Amino acid sequence: AAQYAIGLFGNKGFYSVCLKLHVLVIELDYKKKYREHIQEKYQAIKDSNSRLGEHVSLNKRYIELLIVKEHRQQKEKEHEIITRGRRHAELMAQQTSLTKISVLFDPEGDLRSPRTVVLQGAAGIGKTMTARKIMLDWAAGKLYQKYFDYVFYINCRKINCVTAWQSIADLVLNNCPDEKGPIKEIFENPEKLLFIIDGFDEFNSLLDMEEVSLCSDPSEKKPVGIVLCSLLRKKILQKSFLLITTRPTALGKLQKILNCSDEIVGYAEIMGFSGDEREEYFHKFFCDEKKAAQAFNFVKDNEILFTMCFVPIVCWIICRVIKDQMKKGEDLTQTSQTITSVYLLFLTSLTSDHFTDPEHMQTSKSNLEKLCSLAADGILEQKILFEEGDLQKRNLSFSNIQSLFLNESVFQKDVGCESVYSFIHLSFQEFFAALFYLLEEDEETTKKSVTSKRDVSNLLKMYGKESKNNYLMLTVRFLFGLSNKERLNDIEKKLLCKTSPEKKVDLLKWFQAEAKKISCLSYKTYKELCDQIELFHCLYELQEEEFADAAINNFQEIRLEHIRLTTMDEITLSFCVKNCCNKQSLYLCKCILGLPEQKEGWIAKLRKWLFPL
Repeated sequence: AAQYAIGLFGNKGFYSVCLKLHVLVIELDYKKKYREHIQEKYQAIKDSNSRLGEHVSLNKRYIELLIVKEHRQQKEKEHEIITRGRRHAELMAQQTSLTKISVLFDPEGDLRSPRTVVLQGAAGIGKTMTARKIMLDWAAGKLYQKYFDYVFYINCRKINCVTAWQSIADLVLNNCPDEKGPIKEIFENPEKLLFIIDGFDEFNSLLDMEEVSLCSDPSEKKPVGIVLCSLLRKKILQKSFLLITTRPTALGKLQKILNCSDEIVGYAEIMGFSGDEREEYFHKFFCDEKKAAQAFNFVKDNEILFTMCFVPIVCWIICRVIKDQMKKGEDLTQTSQTITSVYLLFLTSLTSDHFTDPEHMQTSKSNLEKLCSLAADGILEQKILFEEGDLQKRNLSFSNIQSLFLNESVFQKDVGCESVYSFIHLSFQEFFAALFYLLEEDEETTKKSVTSKRDVSNLLKMYGKESKNNYLMLTVRFLFGLSNKERLNDIEKKLLCKTSPEKKVDLLKWFQAEAKKISCLSYKTYKELCDQIELFHCLYELQEEEFADAAINNFQEIRLEHIRLTTMDEITLSFCVKNCCNKQSLYLCKCILGLPEQKEGWIAKLRKWLFPL
């Protein structure tokens, strides 16, 4: 056969064919090796509630999330979790534009099919989990098989720590089994490559380099920011495909970069769990049908908690708290009524050992206060990533925080990224920030804080400005929730931290002033109607009828027009209506109550609000 081939092609042609076949065999072998490596690397994850060194199967834990193939630009000052919660309720009502990961790319379809897709979503909504699942499913032959020979994962938070100059080839080799691979062969077909760029919002560089400084050669080494920007602007590997995940807060910055190329960009948004997916999550978390059903039924009956469970990490916190309460035999209805109460239970359960041990008491109390100070400064600066210097500034170390929370990842350090830290979720940072404002002043902590002092009035003034700093929205809700008498008592008894009950007077004064301002408006814009509803959410978190009565007294009437009320809105409004003075009136004009599929009519809903059992 060889002699026949030599006769057919000649010696030179024969050896050329053999060489190509040899290269093809090497490529096929390496593709197989790479897929096996990716499967091994991505099949397990560090679960939020696992102990040090423990991992769980990604396939067993992953639950499909709601994704819509469209996006809405978020205003800079909006609170992403609450804003996305309202958006989630609208989508559940409309059931439109739903899509799946498997159809985000279609290289063989329409010529206008995007090569770059932006997948946005709020903090903790499941962007990284989805990115990892794509890697695993591709490697297992379940996703994008016809489209991509290689899929590479780039974590923006981790490459923040890279100081050495890099090339695209280096970033690709970081994904490979032994950091070696047939780079030349891989780059020969860029149209068969997918780069997943995860967490664009966490990349520190401004990425505003001039065109002249960008690189076009995959092997050219430059600062990692320039290399990443070159890939995003398609100055390098122009025919490759990109999937970029980001929080809504960084979408504007990303669009400026992407607009520099002529590429068509597709957008999709992760909206979190549907009701059925929440139930599935509970069953996977508890691994016990009876306990899972008991926990889920409790949360489903508490619509505030059930609604917040659309965010996976919040769902985990709620499950974690309920599991602890079940072990202790506590009454769930008495202890987990609001999201504030759930978060406080979570905190006290994690710190219970340290605050009962006399040897650790004072140190733990000091570390907790310093962590609250760090959280508060971060919220005011809209900062979610902290460096070693931020901790050192407060005489705080990561080992002390780990010790305080018994190795739970409440405040986490990135693996392979020595100097970057974050809270497990933006909402947890906001909770600590609210707690900071209620604790008594500590001279050492105050000196180290940019907030200068725990001035609740100043915080509320910032939040209540005309520009409406809505990024402070959940912090203010938590502030009201933690001001509840029972919760202040828990903070003092279980965390041994002295609180300032007089801060509640500041909250009442601010609320009354805001209520008076809104009541005086003859016409309210949609935004002002939402601001009014947000005030009611604050009262609901506080859960004190006497305070609610005094606060609502400044509303001459409650008037809502042309607005969709989410389930959470209805419950909070119901609480406020029950605490209204007899002289006040409620006007609902062309408002939509609840979701269309709910059988309960609006008359029945109003009756439940006004005449509860």
